[in-house]
Formats: sequence, structure tokens, C-alpha cells
Amino acid sequence: MCFTIEIHLTRKAIETRFPVNTSALYDFDFNYFYRAFSNPMIPVIAMEDPARVQLKQWGLIPAWVNNRLQAEQIRKGTYNARAETLHEKPSFKEPLGTGRCLVIAGGFFEWQLVNGRKIPWYIRLKSGEPFVFAGLCDSWRDSETGEITQTFTIITTDASPMMELIHNTKLRMPVILRREREQGWISGDISLLKRKHILLPIDDSGLEAHTVAPNLMSAGADPSDPGIILPYNFEIPGSLF
Repeated sequence: MCFTIEIHLTRKAIETRFPVNTSALYDFDFNYFYRAFSNPMIPVIAMEDPARVQLKQWGLIPAWVNNRLQAEQIRKGTYNARAETLHEKPSFKEPLGTGRCLVIAGGFFEWQLVNGRKIPWYIRLKSGEPFVFAGLCDSWRDSETGEITQTFTIITTDASPMMELIHNTKLRMPVILRREREQGWISGDISLLKRKHILLPIDDSGLEAHTVAPNLMSAGADPSDPGIILPYNFEIPGSLF
């Protein structure tokens, strides 16, 4: 699963990495963590307009939802979407055809269970570059107010060998798209066979990971604190890396 990500980047870094208009990020707060459960606005590149970055809310609300109460109930289960069942789930069937997107990030966090204790890990590319998760997005119109909400979900897949050791309870990880597959994900028709070759775990050789301080899990943690992603040594037996 993937419920906490890092986007401490700059507009320049995003423009350098992706050939897109980033004007939507003019007032965006680039922080060290964003939790899905607070439904934050996150930068994405969507197939509807791949030339610019948009801000969409984490937690997908399908277009067919009837009312606000149903919307809030459904989005609690749509922060992530399993790659294996996208074509089966009512919430994801339509976005799979017309709402694929790239979710921009600098890193993400997962928790390892060690002797009954949850240990937070921070994972990013070894290059330190921005990257994208494969995602789906949709637009929902509130029939009572007329307000349109733009939302998204992050797709997950089976964990890589390294991530199996870190995320050792769920054995899942977000789909980090290889650079050469990004445009393919947000353009044209994606058959089931093609998706099976795109929505795969990234090679561990391109990742780096370290444990971080437990205050990440605190309700009062400061998203602007750079200490959130610094290495922290837990007093636990053994070491993964």
C-alpha cells in the first residue's frame, strides 16, 4: 500500500524532469510528507491534458457517485488501487480508460513490522530525481452544490524483493513508472496485456531506503520539517541494508 508520500521538490526540478507547464504549482507547498487520509492536493499529469501539471485531491471519487456522503465513504477505500483488479472494480473501470495519470513525488514511506513495533522507512530513487507513480483520476460533480472535485488514486503492485523486507505485512508497493513508460501510460489505449508489462515493481537497483524517526507517525508532525526524511537508527536487532 502507499498512504504517505514526499514531494519536497521545486518547480524547476519538476520542469527539468518533465516537459510540462507548472503554473499550477505557483503557491503549492512542497512538503516532506503528505498523508492520504487528509485528502491533500497533489501534483499530477493527466492524460486529459498532458502538457501541464494539475492539482488533484488524493482519494478517488468516481463520477457516478450520487451524493457527498457516498463520496466520502467510497474514497476511504480508493487511496490506492490494486493493479491486478483495476478492470474489475466499479470505481476504477472508467478511469482506467480515460483517466490515467502520473502522480509526481520525490519519495514515499512504508512501515516494517519488527517484534511488534512499526518502523518507518523512507524510499526514493538513488538519483534523487522526481519520479511518478502510476495513477488514475476522475471528476465528480456534487449534485447539490454543483462543485466539481478532481481526485486520484495511486496504483499498487506486488512488492519488489527489497520492499518485501520493508513492507513485510502487506507485501505491496506503489507502481513507480520507468521513464520510458510514462508517456505510454497516459496516452492511447492500454490493453490488459500491455498493462501487465507496465504496472510492475521497479527494479531495486534504482532505489535507496533508510529508516526515519518515529515522529513521522505523530499527529503533530510538521510536514515542513526536513528531519522527517533524515536517517534514524532504531535499536532493533539486525539490519536490512
